[in-house]
Amino acid sequence: MTDLKVKIGKTTLKTPVIGASGCSGWGLELSKFNDFDRIGGFVTKSITLKKKIGNENPRIREVYGGILNSIGLENNGVEYFVENILPQIKNYKCAKFLNLAPFSKDDLFSMIKILDRNEGFDGYEVNISCPNITNKKVNFNSSFDDSKKLLKGVRDLTEKTLLLKLSPSYNESFKIAEFAEKEGFDGISFTNTYIGTLVDVEKREFVFKNIQAGFSGPAIKPLSLFNVYKMVKSVKIPVIGIGGILNLNDLLEFLIVGATACQIGTGVLIKPDILEELSRSLEEYMKEKKIKNIKEIIGSIKERL
Repeated sequence: MTDLKVKIGKTTLKTPVIGASGCSGWGLELSKFNDFDRIGGFVTKSITLKKKIGNENPRIREVYGGILNSIGLENNGVEYFVENILPQIKNYKCAKFLNLAPFSKDDLFSMIKILDRNEGFDGYEVNISCPNITNKKVNFNSSFDDSKKLLKGVRDLTEKTLLLKLSPSYNESFKIAEFAEKEGFDGISFTNTYIGTLVDVEKREFVFKNIQAGFSGPAIKPLSLFNVYKMVKSVKIPVIGIGGILNLNDLLEFLIVGATACQIGTGVLIKPDILEELSRSLEEYMKEKKIKNIKEIIGSIKERL
């Protein structure tokens, strides 16, 4: 019997393959292409306390090795999610994490208090690392002190699994992750997109109105792989590896350096059925190699002296 299950907090994933926030939409889109009984789960797009209008167009551009996005967290707010989205996804047979994007401590606490009254999902991914919000004054990930104030006491609000999503663009991410572990968070989602930009040469203007955008795709995989390896060394709680995963070999690399599970973002846009495909491919690989438990792969990197 081949065992692909991994545990993060109170949540057991059937496989270590998860759809990443943003690219997975609300999960409804993924359900058309993937058997949710055969994947680990998905993270919803970001939810804010109140309705949030996104950034001005253009919002997305394809570039060498990936895409730049400047969506800006557009959504209809937490109450809309509870009333209109949660009823549609609550019975999906996989883990479901809600990505929360707070602009203040009150925002975060209010969202969790509202959401925690409901069933049908497994936990939260607190996102303090969005690279393209329009309110440039709100960037918790760039400040260890601000992050501490935001995250302190969150564990007291819920018994559900708590993940923290962090950016590779700030050295503070490692200190913040260590603090989150002490505060009772169950896992770290890492990395988010890298901050980039794009220039219109003819107009001599930035393409994105917000100037900066999040860069994702296969080009970031080596960078993210190294950062995930560093994060695994920094905390004892599970690290969910993210960054440029498009095939089984990519997935295995992240698992071998110590990621407990992996999220697939841009890969979902390229190949919508990739979550089920990777889960099946991983199972076939383990059977071929006579590996009975996924734990034999996770963290199995042989480090040179």
